[in-house]
Amino acid sequence: MKRPDLDRLLPEVMQRAAQPGQPLDAALDVMADLITPVEDSLSGVDAVFNPYRAPDAFLPFLAGWLDLGGLLRPGPLEAQYAPGLQQLRLLIARTMPLNFMRGTARGLIGVLEAATGLTGFRVQENVTAGGDPRAFHLLVLAPPDSAQYADLVRQLVELEKPVALTHEVVWPAPAPGGTP
Repeated sequence: MKRPDLDRLLPEVMQRAAQPGQPLDAALDVMADLITPVEDSLSGVDAVFNPYRAPDAFLPFLAGWLDLGGLLRPGPLEAQYAPGLQQLRLLIARTMPLNFMRGTARGLIGVLEAATGLTGFRVQENVTAGGDPRAFHLLVLAPPDSAQYADLVRQLVELEKPVALTHEVVWPAPAPGGTP
């Protein structure tokens, strides 16, 4: 806080007493110097809560606030989230809007895409991977590239699907010759 701003906060009688060379003047100078670093810190506090601007080290904390902490692994920060810190930033940013679609196929696909950075997830209801009908069952068809995040995909499906449903996550089998 600049000294003139601080002076304006004082009662009029004290403003008149804050003359150069007086003890109150010196005390107000010190007070202004002490407040400035705090104000500088507070002026950027919004960056801490914005997943796109937050420091990397703060991302696990933000993830925990959104109940995403279970997706993180112990270890160095860069290795805590398999798809990477940039993808974690995107997941944190999209979590609240996606919560409005929780329990729907569209919401599940949105979470899987936000978490992995990949598209092509599909959800079929009331059918198994073998094509048999099964009530209250989800079949999640994952794109081949998501196999590298298989544990994360399975964990997210378990967390995001309605609790009363059974589920399967299936990746396409590689075609003969090694290409899916």
